[in-house]
Amino acid sequence: MQSEVDQLAELCDQHDSIMVMGHKDADGDTLGCSLAFGEALRARGKRVWIVIPHPLPQKYAWMPGFDGIVERPDRGEEIGLVLVFDSGNIERSGGAAAHIASGATIVNVDHHTSNSRFGDLNIIDADASAVGQMCLDMLEHLGWPITPAMATNLYTALMTDTGGFRHENTTARALRDAARLAALGADPSHVASMVYKSRPLTTVKLSALAVGSMQVEMDGRLAWAKLTRRMLRDAGAVMAESEDIIDTLNSLAGLDLAIILKEVSGRLTKISVRSRGAVDAAALCASFGGGGHIRAAGAEIEKPMDEAVRFVLGAAKEAILAASPRL
Repeated sequence: MQSEVDQLAELCDQHDSIMVMGHKDADGDTLGCSLAFGEALRARGKRVWIVIPHPLPQKYAWMPGFDGIVERPDRGEEIGLVLVFDSGNIERSGGAAAHIASGATIVNVDHHTSNSRFGDLNIIDADASAVGQMCLDMLEHLGWPITPAMATNLYTALMTDTGGFRHENTTARALRDAARLAALGADPSHVASMVYKSRPLTTVKLSALAVGSMQVEMDGRLAWAKLTRRMLRDAGAVMAESEDIIDTLNSLAGLDLAIILKEVSGRLTKISVRSRGAVDAAALCASFGGGGHIRAAGAEIEKPMDEAVRFVLGAAKEAILAASPRL
């Protein structure tokens, strides 16, 4: 990866205006990477636009630099270098991708095994627990200073993508890097408190409505729930606030697979999948045109909610039985 990082440094030296992009339905990893690397670039005298599709999840509004995230760069700007963080494909960047200038160089920084290698330069580390971890390695390799604000953002990225250091991707490397970021100025207790204990009322209402729709099938091996546009309206919430609901489903004892289906529009349904059994969540979602990791993946399906439910549950049940049939 070091040679690719050196190429990135050369590209940054060649461009004065740089766009940093994260993915739609932003999570702590894409936000933390984008904010930290954006600050690093500004410290080197670059003009930087951090572009992430709105609405943004307000649970992360406390993160340093959050208020500087925009939906598009200034009109008339000719931005020749675009850094995309934590997106398995360019479509994951949503409407932000429309603001990439023709002929711009795209650098794709990601840790998903299913990444489509859409960049002119691809920096991929499938062994990384979070892209925030990759950014820490990149910044240290380049010798660029890491401020306490940057450390806070990268710690948030790493902590959230490991589920508060509880998921299987909580490796020895992840814990060492968390300690390194704490030494650089991140406050683990403060970050954990802000992420897990300071949820807006709308988020709590939305979680209650979605979990209330939960169905458990196959003798407890499959749990699924729906999140509809009506639920969003009733809770006064936005889709970005639904990030943690899948983890509530995934906490059930004896579960192999947890799925939440989110109604984006009358013709588009988004799914999030978590696996604790033998099912490869990334492979399952790849069959729907999505991707991700073995234990956590997602996809967007161009079907109405009810049709998507039948389609997804049929495939999920087949995958569970094929991976680990129980007699």
